[in-house]
Amino acid sequence: MLLIRPCHTPDFLTANHLGVEAHITRYDRLPDWPQYVPFVYGVHLPYANMNLAAFDDALRRQSIEQIKEAIQEGCQYPVDRMVMHPSGAETNEDEIVGCYDRLIGALCEVADFAASKKIILCLENQVLHRPGHRSYGSFASEWFQIQKDVNRSNVMLTLDTSHASTAVAVYTTAEERFARLYDFLAHPELIGRIHWSDACLTHQEALYHDMHLIPGEGDLPLDFHRKIKQLEAVKTLEQRRPEPDVLRGLKFIDSL
Repeated sequence: MLLIRPCHTPDFLTANHLGVEAHITRYDRLPDWPQYVPFVYGVHLPYANMNLAAFDDALRRQSIEQIKEAIQEGCQYPVDRMVMHPSGAETNEDEIVGCYDRLIGALCEVADFAASKKIILCLENQVLHRPGHRSYGSFASEWFQIQKDVNRSNVMLTLDTSHASTAVAVYTTAEERFARLYDFLAHPELIGRIHWSDACLTHQEALYHDMHLIPGEGDLPLDFHRKIKQLEAVKTLEQRRPEPDVLRGLKFIDSL
Protein backbone atom coordinates (compact mmCIF):
# COMPACT_ATOMS: atom_id res chain seq x y z
CA MET A 1 0.00 0.00 0.00
CA LEU A 2 1.14 3.55 -0.71
CA LEU A 3 0.79 6.35 1.82
CA ILE A 4 1.20 10.09 1.35
CA ARG A 5 1.27 13.12 3.59
CA PRO A 6 -2.14 14.30 4.83
CA CYS A 7 -2.34 17.36 2.60
CA HIS A 8 -4.88 16.23 -0.01
CA THR A 9 -8.63 15.70 0.13
CA PRO A 10 -10.18 12.45 1.30
CA ASP A 11 -11.76 12.16 -2.16
CA PHE A 12 -8.30 12.23 -3.75
CA LEU A 13 -7.07 9.56 -1.33
CA THR A 14 -10.06 7.34 -2.01
CA ALA A 15 -9.90 7.73 -5.79
CA ASN A 16 -6.22 6.74 -5.85
CA HIS A 17 -6.30 4.06 -3.12
CA LEU A 18 -3.93 6.00 -0.87
CA GLY A 19 -3.50 6.13 2.88
CA VAL A 20 -1.65 8.57 5.13
CA GLU A 21 1.05 8.41 7.78
CA ALA A 22 0.13 10.01 11.11
CA HIS A 23 3.04 12.08 12.41
CA ILE A 24 2.40 12.20 16.15
CA THR A 25 2.43 15.76 17.60
CA ARG A 26 2.69 17.19 14.07
CA TYR A 27 0.09 16.15 11.48
CA ASP A 28 -2.33 14.88 14.10
CA ARG A 29 -2.49 18.35 15.65
CA LEU A 30 -3.78 19.99 12.46
CA PRO A 31 -7.36 21.37 12.61
CA ASP A 32 -8.51 19.14 9.73
CA TRP A 33 -6.88 15.97 11.07
CA PRO A 34 -10.14 14.10 11.91
CA GLN A 35 -10.95 13.69 8.21
CA TYR A 36 -7.71 11.74 7.74
CA VAL A 37 -8.12 9.32 10.63
CA PRO A 38 -9.91 6.66 8.49
CA PHE A 39 -6.94 6.73 6.09
CA VAL A 40 -4.18 6.18 8.66
CA TYR A 41 -2.03 3.13 7.91
CA GLY A 42 1.25 4.40 9.25
CA VAL A 43 2.57 6.21 12.33
CA HIS A 44 5.67 8.41 12.56
CA LEU A 45 7.00 9.22 16.03
CA PRO A 46 8.26 12.74 16.87
CA TYR A 47 11.95 13.66 16.82
CA ALA A 48 12.25 17.46 17.05
CA ASN A 49 14.45 18.82 19.84
CA MET A 50 15.40 15.34 21.04
CA ASN A 51 18.71 13.63 21.64
CA LEU A 52 18.67 10.05 22.89
CA ALA A 53 22.48 10.06 22.87
CA ALA A 54 22.80 13.20 25.00
CA PHE A 55 25.25 13.55 27.86
CA ASP A 56 22.63 15.93 29.27
CA ASP A 57 20.64 13.49 31.43
CA ALA A 58 17.56 15.71 31.57
CA LEU A 59 17.39 16.10 27.79
CA ARG A 60 17.96 12.38 27.25
CA ARG A 61 15.27 11.40 29.76
CA GLN A 62 12.82 13.93 28.33
CA SER A 63 13.46 12.56 24.85
CA ILE A 64 12.83 8.97 25.95
CA GLU A 65 9.60 9.88 27.71
CA GLN A 66 8.31 11.94 24.76
CA ILE A 67 8.78 8.98 22.45
CA LYS A 68 7.08 6.61 24.87
CA GLU A 69 4.11 8.97 25.14
CA ALA A 70 3.92 9.17 21.35
CA ILE A 71 3.99 5.37 21.04
CA GLN A 72 1.11 5.20 23.49
CA GLU A 73 -0.80 7.81 21.49
CA GLY A 74 -0.04 6.07 18.21
CA CYS A 75 -1.57 2.84 19.45
CA GLN A 76 -5.03 4.22 18.66
CA TYR A 77 -4.32 3.60 14.97
CA PRO A 78 -4.46 0.19 13.24
CA VAL A 79 -0.71 -0.34 12.87
CA ASP A 80 1.75 -2.92 14.16
CA ARG A 81 4.87 -0.81 13.54
CA MET A 82 5.93 2.80 13.87
CA VAL A 83 8.65 4.87 12.19
CA MET A 84 11.23 6.33 14.55
CA HIS A 85 14.30 8.48 13.99
CA PRO A 86 17.19 7.23 16.14
CA SER A 87 17.42 10.87 17.28
CA GLY A 88 20.99 10.56 18.47
CA ALA A 89 23.32 13.53 17.94
CA GLU A 90 27.02 13.16 18.63
CA THR A 91 28.01 16.72 17.72
CA ASN A 92 26.26 20.06 17.36
CA GLU A 93 28.21 23.00 15.96
CA ASP A 94 31.40 20.96 16.53
CA GLU A 95 30.60 20.48 20.22
CA ILE A 96 30.44 16.85 21.37
CA VAL A 97 27.01 16.50 22.97
CA GLY A 98 26.36 12.75 23.04
CA CYS A 99 27.74 9.26 22.49
CA TYR A 100 26.78 6.03 20.79
CA ASP A 101 26.45 3.89 23.94
CA ARG A 102 23.93 6.27 25.47
CA LEU A 103 21.93 6.18 22.22
CA ILE A 104 21.81 2.37 22.20
CA GLY A 105 20.79 2.26 25.86
CA ALA A 106 17.94 4.70 25.24
CA LEU A 107 16.77 2.83 22.14
CA CYS A 108 16.72 -0.42 24.11
CA GLU A 109 14.48 1.19 26.72
CA VAL A 110 12.14 2.60 24.09
CA ALA A 111 12.07 -0.73 22.22
CA ASP A 112 11.12 -2.60 25.40
CA PHE A 113 8.27 -0.16 25.99
CA ALA A 114 7.12 -0.58 22.39
CA ALA A 115 7.22 -4.36 22.78
CA SER A 116 4.90 -4.09 25.76
CA LYS A 117 2.42 -2.43 23.38
CA LYS A 118 3.06 -5.07 20.67
CA ILE A 119 4.64 -2.43 18.41
CA ILE A 120 7.62 -2.87 16.07
CA LEU A 121 9.92 0.14 15.83
CA CYS A 122 11.38 0.88 12.39
CA LEU A 123 14.51 3.04 12.80
CA GLU A 124 14.99 5.51 9.97
CA ASN A 125 18.34 6.27 8.36
CA GLN A 126 19.27 9.89 9.01
CA VAL A 127 20.08 12.89 6.84
CA LEU A 128 23.80 13.50 6.50
CA HIS A 129 24.31 17.05 7.77
CA ARG A 130 27.24 19.35 7.15
CA PRO A 131 30.41 18.68 9.19
CA GLY A 132 29.99 19.73 12.79
CA HIS A 133 26.43 18.37 13.01
CA ARG A 134 26.66 14.59 13.24
CA SER A 135 23.73 12.30 13.97
CA TYR A 136 24.13 8.54 14.24
CA GLY A 137 22.66 6.41 11.46
CA SER A 138 23.30 8.38 8.28
CA PHE A 139 25.55 5.84 6.56
CA ALA A 140 24.23 2.38 5.73
CA SER A 141 26.80 0.50 7.79
CA GLU A 142 26.04 2.49 10.96
CA TRP A 143 22.28 2.30 10.38
CA PHE A 144 22.45 -1.50 10.23
CA GLN A 145 24.81 -1.57 13.21
CA ILE A 146 22.36 0.39 15.36
CA GLN A 147 19.66 -2.18 14.66
CA LYS A 148 22.08 -5.00 15.48
CA ASP A 149 23.31 -3.41 18.71
CA VAL A 150 19.83 -2.64 20.01
CA ASN A 151 19.26 -6.39 19.61
CA ARG A 152 15.51 -6.45 20.09
CA SER A 153 13.16 -8.64 18.05
CA ASN A 154 10.73 -5.74 17.64
CA VAL A 155 13.27 -3.37 16.05
CA MET A 156 13.47 -3.12 12.26
CA LEU A 157 14.42 -0.29 9.90
CA THR A 158 12.82 2.45 7.80
CA LEU A 159 14.64 3.26 4.58
CA ASP A 160 14.36 6.90 3.54
CA THR A 161 15.75 7.09 0.00
CA SER A 162 16.23 10.86 0.11
CA HIS A 163 18.23 10.59 3.34
CA ALA A 164 20.30 7.78 1.80
CA SER A 165 21.07 10.05 -1.13
CA THR A 166 22.55 12.70 1.20
CA ALA A 167 24.89 10.05 2.62
CA VAL A 168 26.19 8.71 -0.70
CA ALA A 169 26.52 12.19 -2.22
CA VAL A 170 29.86 12.56 -0.41
CA TYR A 171 31.63 10.15 -2.78
CA THR A 172 33.87 11.58 -5.48
CA THR A 173 32.40 10.13 -8.66
CA ALA A 174 28.82 9.73 -9.84
CA GLU A 175 29.50 6.04 -10.48
CA GLU A 176 30.51 5.49 -6.86
CA ARG A 177 27.58 7.53 -5.57
CA PHE A 178 25.08 5.39 -7.47
CA ALA A 179 26.85 2.17 -6.52
CA ARG A 180 26.92 2.99 -2.79
CA LEU A 181 23.20 3.71 -2.83
CA TYR A 182 22.68 -0.06 -2.97
CA ASP A 183 24.47 -0.41 0.40
CA PHE A 184 21.14 0.58 1.95
CA LEU A 185 19.51 -2.50 0.40
CA ALA A 186 22.07 -4.97 1.80
CA HIS A 187 19.60 -6.38 4.33
CA PRO A 188 16.11 -6.11 2.83
CA GLU A 189 14.72 -8.49 5.47
CA LEU A 190 15.30 -5.78 8.10
CA ILE A 191 13.42 -3.03 6.25
CA GLY A 192 9.92 -2.69 7.64
CA ARG A 193 8.91 0.69 6.21
CA ILE A 194 9.90 2.88 3.25
CA HIS A 195 9.94 6.65 2.79
CA TRP A 196 10.18 6.87 -0.97
CA SER A 197 11.55 9.96 -2.67
CA ASP A 198 13.86 10.74 -5.54
CA ALA A 199 17.03 12.86 -5.49
CA CYS A 200 19.82 14.08 -7.77
CA LEU A 201 23.27 12.56 -7.41
CA THR A 202 24.96 13.08 -10.77
CA HIS A 203 26.42 16.44 -9.77
CA GLN A 204 26.18 15.92 -5.98
CA GLU A 205 23.00 18.00 -5.74
CA ALA A 206 21.92 15.88 -2.76
CA LEU A 207 25.05 16.65 -0.74
CA TYR A 208 23.73 17.84 2.65
CA HIS A 209 20.42 18.48 0.84
CA ASP A 210 17.38 16.34 1.71
CA MET A 211 15.66 16.77 -1.65
CA HIS A 212 12.51 14.62 -1.24
CA LEU A 213 11.58 14.74 -4.91
CA ILE A 214 8.64 12.89 -6.43
CA PRO A 215 9.77 9.40 -7.59
CA GLY A 216 10.87 9.71 -11.19
CA GLU A 217 11.77 13.39 -10.83
CA GLY A 218 15.43 12.89 -9.94
CA ASP A 219 18.21 10.70 -11.26
CA LEU A 220 18.24 7.73 -8.90
CA PRO A 221 18.61 4.58 -11.02
CA LEU A 222 15.47 2.92 -12.35
CA ASP A 223 16.80 -0.39 -11.05
CA PHE A 224 17.06 1.11 -7.54
CA HIS A 225 13.45 2.31 -7.73
CA ARG A 226 12.37 -1.15 -8.91
CA LYS A 227 14.08 -2.75 -5.93
CA ILE A 228 12.32 -0.29 -3.62
CA LYS A 229 8.98 -1.20 -5.18
CA GLN A 230 9.70 -4.90 -4.68
CA LEU A 231 10.38 -4.55 -0.95
CA GLU A 232 7.58 -6.04 1.12
CA ALA A 233 6.93 -2.98 3.25
CA VAL A 234 4.40 -0.16 3.33
CA LYS A 235 5.77 2.80 1.41
CA THR A 236 5.15 6.49 2.08
CA LEU A 237 5.65 9.16 -0.59
CA GLU A 238 7.08 11.89 1.61
CA GLN A 239 6.47 14.98 -0.44
CA ARG A 240 4.13 17.92 0.01
CA ARG A 241 3.21 18.56 -3.60
CA PRO A 242 0.11 19.39 -5.70
CA GLU A 243 -2.14 16.55 -6.81
CA PRO A 244 -0.86 16.48 -10.45
CA ASP A 245 2.66 15.88 -9.12
CA VAL A 246 1.46 13.05 -6.89
CA LEU A 247 -0.32 11.47 -9.86
CA ARG A 248 2.86 11.77 -11.91
CA GLY A 249 4.74 9.93 -9.18
CA LEU A 250 2.08 7.21 -9.04
CA LYS A 251 2.29 6.79 -12.81
CA PHE A 252 6.07 6.43 -12.59
CA ILE A 253 5.73 3.79 -9.88
CA ASP A 254 3.16 1.88 -11.93
CA SER A 255 5.59 1.85 -14.86
CA LEU A 256 8.39 0.16 -12.92
